Amino acid sequence: MSKSILDRPDGILFLGGITALTAISIDIVLPATAVIARDFGVDEALGAMLVGAYFLAFAVGQLFWGLFSDAYGRRLALILSLSGFTVASIACALAPSFETLIALRALQGLMGGTPVIARAMVRDERTGNDAARLLALLMSIVTIATLIAPVLGSGLLVLFEWRAIFWALGLLSLVFLAYALFALKETDAPRRPDRFSFRFVASASRKLFGMRAFVFPMLMGSFAFAGYSAMLSVGAVLTETVYDVSPQAFGSLFALAALANTFGALGIRALLGRMPVARVNAIAVMLMTLASLAAAATVFITPGLPLFWGVICLYVMSFGMVLPTSVALAMDPAGEMPGFAASLMGAMQMGFGAGGALLATMIFDRTHTAIPETMAIFGALTFLTFLLGRKTMRG
Repeated sequence: MSKSILDRPDGILFLGGITALTAISIDIVLPATAVIARDFGVDEALGAMLVGAYFLAFAVGQLFWGLFSDAYGRRLALILSLSGFTVASIACALAPSFETLIALRALQGLMGGTPVIARAMVRDERTGNDAARLLALLMSIVTIATLIAPVLGSGLLVLFEWRAIFWALGLLSLVFLAYALFALKETDAPRRPDRFSFRFVASASRKLFGMRAFVFPMLMGSFAFAGYSAMLSVGAVLTETVYDVSPQAFGSLFALAALANTFGALGIRALLGRMPVARVNAIAVMLMTLASLAAAATVFITPGLPLFWGVICLYVMSFGMVLPTSVALAMDPAGEMPGFAASLMGAMQMGFGAGGALLATMIFDRTHTAIPETMAIFGALTFLTFLLGRKTMRG
């Protein structure tokens, strides 16, 4: 009997890679947002739309891919998603105008179903602390990838031009597609074609949103992600404008934040070996609350780059702890619809992320305050949600 993909090193690496694909496709572009905007003759701040457009489309696309994978199998869903993502990436590399590139980034987001499919594959075979530990491991792979992605993006800007970034994304997704075609076996999850309908979506949504044990951790992860997305959307433009960090150097600066995220993800993996997931989540939320207070404090001063980025890294580290524990808590009550639950949760996270990116873009006034203000707001909302739902999540 062949081993489950969750028991094979190559399988874990593959799942980590496809879980990271969206993060990579965002982070590798970050150093180039202002460069791309200038190349097409639009305002530099509009480069943040390359992040926001992806988030919005990804939020919608996840609902489709979660349902599709429940109905017709995880493997087929992965093959179709990766095929579409590869084509969209190549089209982005050939985009003739900024408006066309934004539309193609949205198409990339729509085809980026791999993270939600990967989470459903975990839920097919793991629950509780086991699922949380595996999700934390995948998150650590994601954050290692995000250490590399912005540095690679900066390097491609130095060696070539911004279009090389999208060629690289197309090549990466093609590698994952080859694995899915030739090395991936279908999971044992039962197929349910009847769920691929509006009737199921309506009834399942009502059921999930009626479950406090799903809603509160889902909202916690979504609020936390909204604060994180502020850095993704305006981080490169802000650090260049306020702190004279070049687009080519931003990749190294972002790598510090990704390293903090990795530390957080690995830290909770160790804690989950000794504590229940709800308690670890509580620790993570407390750390995020501390980070949010620090971010709020920096709004009233003019910090140097080390202090400013240190506060950003503290929030990002806590985000690396809150997200996987929140996902694990929300997925537990999903019952027999893990694919849809994962896609609904992912859609909410990306929708909130788009909101956080939009807020940071709107309030960016060429000072340092846009990111810490956004993080402080959404960190506070994460804490408030935790307080309201703590009894449910303990149970």
